[in-house]
This record gives sequence, C-alpha cells and structure tokens, in this order.
Amino acid sequence: MIRRFIDFFKYRFPRIFNVVIFLRDIIFIRIPDWIGILRIRKSNDGVAVLYLTSKFPERPVNRREFTHGGSVKMIYLAETFPHAFPVANLIYTVSSVGHPLQYDILVKAKKKGLQVVVNHNGVAFPAWAGKDYIAFNQSLKRVLDQADFIVYQSQFCKLSAERYLSPPDVPSEIIYNPVDLQHFLPQFHVEKPKSLTLLLGGNQYEKYRLELALKTLFVLLKQVPDARLIVTGMLWRPYQEAQEWTTRTLFEMNLTNRVIFTGPYTQLDAPLLYSTAHLLIHTKYADPSPGLIPEALACGLPVVYIKNGGVPELVGNAGIGVPVEHSWETVNLPDPEVMADAVLQVYSRINKYSQNARQQARNFSLETFVGRHKDIFTKILDTKR
Repeated sequence: MIRRFIDFFKYRFPRIFNVVIFLRDIIFIRIPDWIGILRIRKSNDGVAVLYLTSKFPERPVNRREFTHGGSVKMIYLAETFPHAFPVANLIYTVSSVGHPLQYDILVKAKKKGLQVVVNHNGVAFPAWAGKDYIAFNQSLKRVLDQADFIVYQSQFCKLSAERYLSPPDVPSEIIYNPVDLQHFLPQFHVEKPKSLTLLLGGNQYEKYRLELALKTLFVLLKQVPDARLIVTGMLWRPYQEAQEWTTRTLFEMNLTNRVIFTGPYTQLDAPLLYSTAHLLIHTKYADPSPGLIPEALACGLPVVYIKNGGVPELVGNAGIGVPVEHSWETVNLPDPEVMADAVLQVYSRINKYSQNARQQARNFSLETFVGRHKDIFTKILDTKR
C-alpha cells in the first residue's frame, strides 16, 4: 500500500517528490556524513585503520552479510585490523567502493594527520564508458591524488592508471585480491552435476556478459546436449528491461530449462555455489582484477575467459584464455564457437585443470594479503613519526 502511494506521488507530483527526496538525503545522509567527518581524530597508538565504506562511518560488513566487489577486501582486513572510528591514524579506501563524499573525507582526514592508502581497481575507458570516461576518471584521479600509498590490484590496474590517471609519485605495490583458502575449497561432500555445468559468476551489470555466455551454451549444446549454465548476481539496469530481454532471449534460443539464476550470494554461501559447477566462464571484457577468479580457483574451478585485462595474471595455467584484440576504444568479444571450444578443451581434462586451479589459488592467500598490508601500514606510520 505504501509503495503504491509513493509511486502515485512520484508520477503525479514529480517536482515535489524530487524536493522531498533531496531534503531526505540532506537530513538523513549528508548531515550525518559531515558529522562523521568532523569527529575524525588522529590516533598515536599502533595501527588504527578507518575504512571508507559506502556507508561511512559504519564498519565494513562481515562475511554473513551481502557484499561484492571492492568491499570484500575491507571485510578481510577488518578481521585483523578492526574498524577504528573516530580515532584512527590510517584511512583505507577502495577506488571501486563509492561514497558521495569520498574525496572530502580523504581531504579532511589528511588535514587531521591520517595517512591515506588507496586500493586501486580499474579506470574508465571509452570501450565501456563511452564519452563519460573523462568525467569518471577525473573523480578517480581526485581520490588517487590523496594517496600516501597505492595498492594496485593487478599489473593491468597499474598500467591503466598510468595511462588515464597520472598517479601521484608515492610508494605503491601490486597486491592481488585475496582468497581465504580455509573457506574457499572444494566441497567434496557435494556431488558434482553429471552434466557439464558452467558458472557465470559475479554480477551481470553489462548485457554482453550474459549474452556471450548464453551464445556459448547454445553452441555447446550441439555437442553436449545436457549442458547447463548457472548465472549469479544481479542484472544490468534498468532491471525490468534486463529481465524482459533475458526471458525473451532464453525463449528464442530454447535455453529456458538450461539456465539457472541464483541472484546475489554471500561470502559464506559462495563455496557451496561454486561446487555446483565444473568450471567458471568469465565473459567480462578487460576485467581489471575480479575477486571471484581466486575464489573459483580455490574451489577447484578452472576458468575460461576473455584473454585481456588483469584476468590472465590471475588464471595462469588453471584455464584457457580466448584471445581478442585489446582496444581501449571498443569492446571486442570472441566468437562463441571459440569460447565453446575452450570450454570443451578444459572439460576434457577437468581433473588436471582443477588441480592447477587449487594450486594457482595459493598465490592469492589471505595470509599473504594481510601480511603485506601489515608491512605497508607499519612502514607508512613509521616514516611519519
């Protein structure tokens, strides 16, 4: 009833509705945020990390709560270095975890003597951001310029930042996204499906990712008639249009009974979800450093992927990359026939590739990730004392 009233008010009185929303944001979001900024104080004891989450000044969520992308790293770090607010000496922000006042918070924190560590993911470039890439990167650069130390999530992340952002001359290090090898591991008590099952993980915020996976499955069905695809996460926006396109496309390709949509999942649920597939198919173009790759590898899932971006750095010999012409200007996707052939190659030697996957995942252990951050935090604070 309330939802229907809000929708009626929104469409009947749009200007008044927008003013009400604006005032709501000022009162319940912006003012509390600025109060949070004013409360920040410098700590002179040990390592005290304030995490700039999307809900600043709140702590990062824990593993039982839903999150994705860059926020996962803050979950792991906060387990060793608890969220320190309002008294801290370091502020840790991830470039892909947005906050309306991210830049302002960093500037005020620096003025109060806190050191800024920026964990940098990717940049915007014309291939996916179109003409908006300049404005998007200007926002990223403002944040990056506040850094006293930069953690790049891959060599590709560093390369793209140097191309588009001109990072400040501060210390930096490449540290890949971590995986908890004690939690993400093969679920031997769960029987693998008898039919070839692919997993399209993460969120499907770009239509082409799902479309390429569906076309690959369509080709596979000619040789493996009982093949299936599991799709996780949320679809692109507008959500209703995405749902309509998906329903129509599944019907037209006769895949309705071959594709399962699971929706979002938590870190706790992820290993069980991964165990329901034989391999991961990753269809994002020039993905800078997806955290789901180390997670899938740790669960024994090899990866078939588009061979550009930061993904080749992560997969190694635990899968097959399908070559494409790399371009910053256009998204160049592989032929679904070639993707399907790569899937069949991996599936024909699934045991070997699964062993390689687990071995490769050890390069991204949570212990190494936390240990490197401990060294970085300590070094930064020591040089400023």
